[in-house]
Parts: sequence; structure tokens; C-alpha cells
Amino acid sequence: MTAEAERLLETGRRAESEGNVREALVCYQAAVTLAPEEALPWLRLGTLCHRTRDFARARQVLDEASRIDPDHPEVAFRLGLTCDAVGDRERAKAAYTRTMLLAPTSWQTWYLIGRDHRQLGHAEVARLAYVRALNVAPGEPEILAELGTLLWEVGQRADAYLYLEEAVKACPVDPGFTLQLGLAEMQRGDLIAAHRLLTGAKHLDPSDRRIDVALQGLALRKEESRSRQRRRAA
Repeated sequence: MTAEAERLLETGRRAESEGNVREALVCYQAAVTLAPEEALPWLRLGTLCHRTRDFARARQVLDEASRIDPDHPEVAFRLGLTCDAVGDRERAKAAYTRTMLLAPTSWQTWYLIGRDHRQLGHAEVARLAYVRALNVAPGEPEILAELGTLLWEVGQRADAYLYLEEAVKACPVDPGFTLQLGLAEMQRGDLIAAHRLLTGAKHLDPSDRRIDVALQGLALRKEESRSRQRRRAA
């Protein structure tokens, strides 16, 4: 890969970490143009498209990354996530299986083990798998978000909040991560923080009905809070 393509990828990574989706997309697309036969630019572009909920484009881009490097475990993993998101369960399962075969001790494999056990209701086994994944890849936002939501579900809310907060810090462009933290803030009673996060999530993905439902719930909580204040004042 040329030095210019590497520079574009690094600039795109910084822009993504700062929440600047537009600049990150421009940089990753430019890197793809400069190095069309390298898998990494396609992987970075596809991952960002997935995180910003452009699943159709993500799948197209990650398919190309997979064509270029069919033995890249993260390409297989990201392609699996995107196929899952669009409802192609068979293709997702095949991609996940390939991920685990290519990299049996990777964070992606531990993440998938954790997710499988979570779906089966094995919360503690899932937690341990996510922790193993974090040991391999500290700060990976997908792991942080999964572990945070799992801990929230089982009542370990103090620890859960920390993981959800770290997920948003690590990946501010994903509306799903921001939504989960906003819901956590609402349940903690910090309605100002919840409003900031939920409106931010809405800006990132205006079409997500889950965000609309959360904003409606927040409006009800605010009205209840105002009603209590009026009763106390009376």
C-alpha cells in the first residue's frame, strides 16, 4: 500500500474517532481509489458504512474486501455482522464460522462465543467470553457495547454504564451505541444527558424507530418530573 493511502486511512480513523462521519467516508473512499487491490481500505470503509447503518453499501464493500483477501478474519467477521443486519442469516453464519476457523483465539471469535451464549440465556458464560475478547482487544467498541448491555440486563448497572460510556467514546459514529447510553442515562434519572445522547443518536440515524420510541419515553419522563415539581410547589 502506498504511503498516501496509509495516510488517508489514518486521517479517516482519526475523523471517525472524533465523530466526523463525512470526513472519514471521504478519506476511506479515497484510500480505496488509491489502493483498490488492498483489502484494508475496503474493510475500513465497509466497517464505517455498517456502523452508520448503510448496510447495503457495507455489504457491497465488504464483499469486495472478501474477494481481495478471503482469509482475512476481520473481513469475514464484519461481513457476517452486515449480513446479520440485513437478515441474511445463512451468509452470516458462514462468515462467522470462517472467522472462527481463521482466527480461533481472536477477539472476534470470543465475541461470537459470547453472543451465542447470550442468545441461549447463559449470561455468565457470555460475560466471561466478552471479558476474554476485551483482554485481546481493549477498547473495541462492539465488545464494550455488548458487555455493557448484558450487564445492564442482569442488574449490574454501575459496571454496565462504564462499558456503555466507553463504547460511545470509542465509536461516536454508531447510533446504536449512543442510543443504549441514552437509555441508560434515562433510567439513571439524568434526563439532560439522556436528551443530549438521544437527539445525537437521532441525528446519526433519523430513520431508526427505536430512537423515536426512546425520545417519546424521555418526553413522558420529563412531564412526570415537571408534574412532581408542581405538586411539591403546591
